[in-house]
Amino acid sequence: MSANPAAPNAKVLVIDDDKDLRYSLRRALAGLGHTVIEADSGETGVVAAKREQPDVILLDNRMGGMTGIETLQMLRGAQPQAMVILMTAFGTTQTAIEAMKFGAYDYVMKPFDQAKLIALVDKALSARRDLASATRSTRMLVNPADYKEGIVGSSEPMQEVLKSIGQVAASDATVLITGESGTGKELVARCIHQHSLRAKGPFLAVNCAAIPENLIESELFGHEKGAFTGATNQKPGKFELCDGGTIFLDEIGDMSLPTQTKVLRAIQEGEIQRVGGTTTLKVSVRLVAATNKDLEAMVASRQFREDLYYRLNVFRIRLPALRHRKGDVPLLVDYMLQRQAAAKKLKPKRLSDEALDALLAYDWPGNVRELENVVQRANVLAKGETILPKDLPQDVLNPRKPAAPAPATAAAGPAAATSAPVETSLGVSSAYDAIYKQGRVGDGKSILTTIETEMIKRAMEETRGNQLRSAMILGINRSTLKKRLLEMREAGIKVFT
Repeated sequence: MSANPAAPNAKVLVIDDDKDLRYSLRRALAGLGHTVIEADSGETGVVAAKREQPDVILLDNRMGGMTGIETLQMLRGAQPQAMVILMTAFGTTQTAIEAMKFGAYDYVMKPFDQAKLIALVDKALSARRDLASATRSTRMLVNPADYKEGIVGSSEPMQEVLKSIGQVAASDATVLITGESGTGKELVARCIHQHSLRAKGPFLAVNCAAIPENLIESELFGHEKGAFTGATNQKPGKFELCDGGTIFLDEIGDMSLPTQTKVLRAIQEGEIQRVGGTTTLKVSVRLVAATNKDLEAMVASRQFREDLYYRLNVFRIRLPALRHRKGDVPLLVDYMLQRQAAAKKLKPKRLSDEALDALLAYDWPGNVRELENVVQRANVLAKGETILPKDLPQDVLNPRKPAAPAPATAAAGPAAATSAPVETSLGVSSAYDAIYKQGRVGDGKSILTTIETEMIKRAMEETRGNQLRSAMILGINRSTLKKRLLEMREAGIKVFT
């Protein structure tokens, strides 16, 4: 390996109790011109950090003695300028949030691609150089009371969400959460609050779409006695009750323009006025808003105030639809089954492979909320300890297919009537060229069988033997993949395992 011109002679501290992993990283990093220091525990790592003053620290999360998170907290005091990259085989919600909250530059999931980790080290070194002339203070937050966030997922989109929560939680910035209905926007809002400096204060959620327009202002800002018919007593509003805490305005896109004006004032001035009142009240409230609507389009059509939009959109968190993170479905189902069983003090049921295949094949228009309803229903219907496909709703087993697109018309031109071969991450077109055009089919095998075999081999290599992910990439269920893998092995075809 040649020296890396982007970050020569940097000091990298590797803290991990896995001797083989330390050796592998030392060889790779030293080959790029870096000086590598090793430590086999958090305790020795903190000592080494004080002594060596490294630029980047690669830190394992689960070791004997101190955990990676505990070590990270101590490293922030010993070497606050170092860029810490946490390495973990368990991408839990708590780990992801705390890693970012306590000042980690980033974190990676084990097993990782070494080339990607090296690239991340380069990025960390670049950021380190950018901050070299500045003093960076790291705020250490008091760990909040144990809180079950309910945010489950190890997929890349959800890991990005968790990182964002960790980054924004400690600030008082307004947060706008966007995403389809049922993706868990309120869970994210609660999680931000629980990991913020306002965690001991109240958290109040208001569904703007569920409150009649003539009552929304009273609900948010309160009213004085006699302010309107039926106002027999003075009533504080949600902003007043939430003083010192966080208010979550869900479906804010459904809020009327007059109410938007008052919310804007509450954000800008930190004060409110009850309906029918003449005096203003100072309130200290952090605002987290959410919507499944396109606020930008609403601003363009003057259905939503532009100034309020910019006040809300200080920090945005976009929640992925469940169909875009199907790899999280098994984790979500397991979490839901265990939680439902614990509520009734029963042993949790398990999901059959065939039932899981059906859940993975479904696109979940209702997202996590729909999945939870399906799991709860199946949990009730299942007679034994295992949930079978027959326990799932017919809508999931046999989803309605979208209408076929209209055929291309002559006016659209020849290009519209034909479709070019689509390149996937597995390189279908290149496989076609290699097998079909070069005549690599023999031994009585059909072209389709040969291409199918190549695609399965490539999928298994790309996922490093993960059958569930391979089946999802190939668009088949896991049972079919298992059958094909068995046939391939019996035929003497080597497949990554």
